[in-house]
Amino acid sequence: MMNLKKPNNNWRKAILLSACFVLTLSVLPGCKKTSSPYGSEALSVEDLLASGGKDTFQLKTYSVLEDTLNTDNQNFATLGAYHDPKLGIVNASFYTQFTISGAINMEAAPAPVIDSVVLSLNYGGYYGKLDPQKFEVYELDEELDVNADYKRNTTKNIMGSDLVDPASATQTPNTTAKVVLANDTTPLNPQLRLKLDNAFGQQFLDDMAAGNAAFTSTSNFLSSGYFKGFRINVSNASPAKGKGAVLYFRLDNAQTKLTIYYKLSGDTIPKEVPLIINGTCADFNHVEVNHSGYHIADVLANPLNGQSQFYTQSFDSRAVVEFPTVNNINSKSLINNALLYIPVAYQNGDFYYPSVLLEVGYKTDSGEIITFKTANYDNNQKAFIVDLRDYVQDIVSGKAENRGVYLFQSSLYFNCTAERIVFNGPLSPYKTRPKLVVKYTEFK
Repeated sequence: MMNLKKPNNNWRKAILLSACFVLTLSVLPGCKKTSSPYGSEALSVEDLLASGGKDTFQLKTYSVLEDTLNTDNQNFATLGAYHDPKLGIVNASFYTQFTISGAINMEAAPAPVIDSVVLSLNYGGYYGKLDPQKFEVYELDEELDVNADYKRNTTKNIMGSDLVDPASATQTPNTTAKVVLANDTTPLNPQLRLKLDNAFGQQFLDDMAAGNAAFTSTSNFLSSGYFKGFRINVSNASPAKGKGAVLYFRLDNAQTKLTIYYKLSGDTIPKEVPLIINGTCADFNHVEVNHSGYHIADVLANPLNGQSQFYTQSFDSRAVVEFPTVNNINSKSLINNALLYIPVAYQNGDFYYPSVLLEVGYKTDSGEIITFKTANYDNNQKAFIVDLRDYVQDIVSGKAENRGVYLFQSSLYFNCTAERIVFNGPLSPYKTRPKLVVKYTEFK
């Protein structure tokens, strides 16, 4: 645990300077180049100034919309809806292709007869509250491309009606319970299992038995356009406040698949045909975020509204902290220490917990955000504490523009989870407010 303390100005020699800048933060875009380490050189006492001071500065905090990043082929597929009491409604769905593993050869006689069709999705986690949700599956009428870039607002055409059996549609997700199938003693990983319309599966069997060329190889199945894939979503798009969750699924897990169970006419031995998702299949997350009536909407509309609270939310927004008065530090100063303290509005036990890992980045002239630092959430202090010494040194030395910093969840999960963080701003009604504490030594 790291505790912030006021700097000690009782230096043994009066010619040393210690200045503490307590900055109330604000966020701007980034830096021209990456930071480099400072402070390893030996200091000459004759080169130090005999003055010091302590000042407090007003800082700016806000959030910016970030909804145009790619959402294809992420670590998780997202599904479900929840109503965040502080940020509004998140409604997530996903699109995916399926393929076969090698050729499928099925004789026309005896005729295959459908038993059931099950879509199984291996859980990877969730965010929110595990309330009942109604799941829907639609067949795609438009092909996906594994090489294409898809955004969170991308849609594809569907055809027909919802394929989920009504008896299977509404479920309360259980992300920890193993699944044991009939006649199988080996338990499966926790998964959402949706029983689909038997007529859909029977059509597959009939086409296999008829020798449809799509089933002659994995590549032929995808290129033929025989089956373009699914859109999977929930119908409860606007849950009550404090209800619902977004579920995470591992599409690359072997137990995530579409399985057609059948028997041959006159036979009692069950058989199955699995359709899998692998690296040749395209998939992407589609996420709708509705902030209407919530403070975050005001912050995104006008940065001046971010002084009391500001936010970062997966798929949607990043927090920004600006500290323009760092420019007032003498360019010949050596930064000894620079800690950014960012308190979080969170009570233990709340379903909407802050992300464990925070990335800190700057924005380049081309608009790219470069991560240069990470910080872990400190639950004891209810805050993230970021070491910005090298970054501040670059600003003071003129090696980087002072554009502030961007704060956001791990980039590995920004477009495949539903987490968010609520930060206290400089004008927060709570006693814990953001600050940047800088200790430096000033040279002649």
